[in-house]
Amino acid sequence: MLDRIKVVELANDISGAFAGKLFATYGAEVILVETSFGDNIRNISDANSYDPNTNILGAYLHSGKKSISINLELKVDRELLEQIILDSDVLIESYAPGQLSSYGIDPSELINKKKQIVTCSITPYGQYGRHALWSATSLTAAASGGEMSLCGEPDQEPLKPVGHQAYYQGGLHAFAAISMALVAAKRSGLGDYIDLSLQEVQNATLEGAGPAALVRDSDATRTGNSPRATWGIHPTKDGFIGLAGMPRQGFSIYDCIGKSEFKEDPFFENAWEPNTNDVLFEIIREWTSIRSSNEIFETAQKHRTPFTKIMSPNELINSNNLKEINFWHEVEHPTLGKHLLPAGPIIFDGNRGFQKRAPLVNEDSESIRNIFSSTVNSIEIDKKDDIHSPDMPLEGMRVIDVTQIWAGPYACRYLGDMGADVIKIEGPDFPDSVRGVGGSLSDNEINQSAYFNEYNRNKRSLVIDLKSTIGKEAILKLLSSADIFVENWSSGVAVRLGLDYEKVKAINPSIIYVSMPGFGHEGSDANRVGYGPGIEQMGGLVWLQGYDSKEPHKSGISYGDPIAGTTAAAAIAIALHRKESLDQGCHIVIPQRDGIIGLIGEYIVAESIGNPLPHREGNNNYQDVPSGVYQTQDSIPRYQTDSDGSILNEIVDTYIAFEINDDTKWISFCSLIEDKNLLTPEFTSKAARVSNKEKIEKIIKPWIREKHAEELAEQLQSLGIAASPVLSPLQLKYDKHLKDRLAFMTYKHIETGEQITTRPVWRYKRRPVQNIQPAPRFGEHTEEILNQLVGSTKKDIEKWSSAGIIKTIK
Repeated sequence: MLDRIKVVELANDISGAFAGKLFATYGAEVILVETSFGDNIRNISDANSYDPNTNILGAYLHSGKKSISINLELKVDRELLEQIILDSDVLIESYAPGQLSSYGIDPSELINKKKQIVTCSITPYGQYGRHALWSATSLTAAASGGEMSLCGEPDQEPLKPVGHQAYYQGGLHAFAAISMALVAAKRSGLGDYIDLSLQEVQNATLEGAGPAALVRDSDATRTGNSPRATWGIHPTKDGFIGLAGMPRQGFSIYDCIGKSEFKEDPFFENAWEPNTNDVLFEIIREWTSIRSSNEIFETAQKHRTPFTKIMSPNELINSNNLKEINFWHEVEHPTLGKHLLPAGPIIFDGNRGFQKRAPLVNEDSESIRNIFSSTVNSIEIDKKDDIHSPDMPLEGMRVIDVTQIWAGPYACRYLGDMGADVIKIEGPDFPDSVRGVGGSLSDNEINQSAYFNEYNRNKRSLVIDLKSTIGKEAILKLLSSADIFVENWSSGVAVRLGLDYEKVKAINPSIIYVSMPGFGHEGSDANRVGYGPGIEQMGGLVWLQGYDSKEPHKSGISYGDPIAGTTAAAAIAIALHRKESLDQGCHIVIPQRDGIIGLIGEYIVAESIGNPLPHREGNNNYQDVPSGVYQTQDSIPRYQTDSDGSILNEIVDTYIAFEINDDTKWISFCSLIEDKNLLTPEFTSKAARVSNKEKIEKIIKPWIREKHAEELAEQLQSLGIAASPVLSPLQLKYDKHLKDRLAFMTYKHIETGEQITTRPVWRYKRRPVQNIQPAPRFGEHTEEILNQLVGSTKKDIEKWSSAGIIKTIK
């Protein structure tokens, strides 16, 4: 899909490296620029080796790339690097703001030297703002964005998501943002510069908690592993099992646990009703605790119940389903040996891309240098004649969106943000479920859900019954001229509705058709039902994640959803890029579980070579002490409120995350605390501090508890120590750095008034998003769309409305 696209990766961190890996997976030539000792990733210790060529994280993230060693201190190498960059289509970099400019390479100005190039700078806090130069680690980056504040148990400190999730999310967004900019460059002749902030990526991905903070100043905290009986993790005879079911799955859950009679009992009509939930907790746990996880998993499939296994890396590698779909690729590395790599997260026309081993440090230097030594004066730039004004990337394109909940709407929101005309289709009796979050689906509240309105902005609403003859004819008429169709139905639903790819392709051969099933359309898991929490459980992330040596722990959000949504947006952009050249449509499948596996790739590599990485370490970094999350001075009360303003919880606890990873920073930290007990020989060396972790924390915790998190973070950063307050959704709304960056925008909704929304996180220099249209009211554009695009008469519309086939707003 990306054949002939050239990417230069000057990343030096996980986010840029992951973006580069995804480009390599789908055919781009990716040149990794590193030093003679490798880049930072190859030098992150994984406890298996300190050799950069056998580093497990590097083996995963650099797979499929070429490597060249460049010394930025040498003028001849800087000149060579500039030639390599100007010969490419994409530059990915994640140096600190201004660092590359000091070597004469200004990423934001490259578009003035080569108008078609796309450059993306990925940093923890963006290129400007008061915290732009703050350093970060995987721990502190997670703390800064809000997701970490929602993860964990309410009576314990917030829990860091496993591995490097903040950076992986940033890399995935970079992949999508760059791909979208390539579409714009193809259409207009003008590339772009992208400023991507890891903090903003997470801030825009806080599920219902983020919109509640923005709309009604409601904060949120950790709900633990089982916030609801049908939405959490339950113990089994041999471990744990996940369950993530919406109220509409209640009946299948009752059948699965042998309580079919509940379907006739009004008390159990809504499994999420508080009193019902309390009773179901005991019943479900009693049922799961006497059965094995495998037994429950197999029983669930018979009833299409959303119980999901909490898979370990070893179980994933040996999964029959993943073997059936040829998900694993074995490569042989010259020094690491044979190991597995997961397939790509996107299937384009049946193709999952390519997996090749990571290069050795500097492996391709000679061949690359030879190429540019002979072409150093022959690279032509800015010779393209067909350059047009920089419209939004998807201006003039139409998207038919039949998705619900979060993953699909999240994907289509990005398409709307990028200028597409997105038509969201719902059924008269089957509105998007999240229209009822924080309220109800009654006529007077259906348009007021903060959750729905945040993730469905920049769309139009068509409400029509797709099971009716009129509904089928209408959507087929719309699809005949549409550019993109997106569905996230369970596998098989599209076929039953007569809207599968082959049927749609027959009337519109150039359409880009996107399917987002939980577990793909092939293999023994294809027919399973899965929501975000179940996706991350089946994808291995939850098994690895948890407090120190305790039970596996789910994320604080339905993590599988935004990952799948961002992946889908990237896939659509890639397909559009090809379509601009070949006028060829595409069938895209996003198996949501598979994308989660890609976010724990280093654990898969380690498991496959027999050296599994540690798991469930909580917030600890056992190589650096002190390191972790510590409670600070209580804040003024923050309140979690219901949609009617009633107070649900008072929240006062605050935390800071920081890591001290060398002796110099330790000395600076000791000077800040001014406690002589820390200056004893037993704490002098890094190894000594690791051995005396409990002693150190006994001294520092009371001191930290008396400090304000924001002030302490500022002090630690001034000493070169990576630190961040663990920011909650409401604290992010008022975060001064995000205000510096104008991270929020406003719009007016006809029923809810002026509202605040997150600014699109793909910050394009040439194509900034200027305006946001509010999410559509239920059926707001039905008459307009049927009249203008389907050709329906006013008489037809009145007749169908009376029959309940469509819904309009008078």
